[in-house]
Amino acid sequence: MRIHAKMKMADLVQFNFEILAVIQRLQIPFGFKDKSIETVCRESSINVDFFLQLAQWFNERENFPQQQLIDHPPHWLVTYLHNTHQCYINYQIPRIEKEIEQLESMTEIPDQTAALMIRFFKEYIKEFSEHLDDEEQVTFPYVLDLEKAINGEMTSEQFRDKYSEYSIDKYLDHHSDLEEKIFDMQSILLKYMSPPSDNCHFTNLLLEFYRLGKDLKDHTILEENVLIPKVRQMEAELKKRPSFF
Repeated sequence: MRIHAKMKMADLVQFNFEILAVIQRLQIPFGFKDKSIETVCRESSINVDFFLQLAQWFNERENFPQQQLIDHPPHWLVTYLHNTHQCYINYQIPRIEKEIEQLESMTEIPDQTAALMIRFFKEYIKEFSEHLDDEEQVTFPYVLDLEKAINGEMTSEQFRDKYSEYSIDKYLDHHSDLEEKIFDMQSILLKYMSPPSDNCHFTNLLLEFYRLGKDLKDHTILEENVLIPKVRQMEAELKKRPSFF
């Protein structure tokens, strides 16, 4: 189905509930009534083309609008990624930690097996949280300041002095493969950990890791195929300016 601006937003959500993630991360409030996508986006100060491109991708995964997304101002995507982080930090990670704690308390799980795997899960959550914190504290401010320098809201000299030791390639050097690790953990759970007799918590933990892994895959696609190429373009543009040196 081709999504277009004149469609009713409520009809779009009914057609594909996954698009709720886009709506939430663009902070579009519910209560759409019979308003069109165009009207809802305008009332929420969201660029309708940006919304449509993300929504169409969520609806047709084989068609990723890379160049269209790269062409938008980078702070739109940074806001989207930041709100995704908040969802991870305030909702998804606490849910996983709760399931791990409940699984840990079940004495019928073999102690040694459980202890090793639970430690692995905890270490992953710690690494994941540190990764998000690094993006929030370093990478996103860098991208936003780079955009300011390109737009003349910050001088090239100010930007160069502030980030003399940083570039988007430094971010890539530390961009750990969290997505791959989360699928490794799913595999470990399925293959090697015997669930307790009441395995609701075990199943819920699997489901939570699956949801996070699926979402993290989307997140990584946006970072690696849109944000990073866009930032490289801006870095190259800024370096061409005489005032940068």
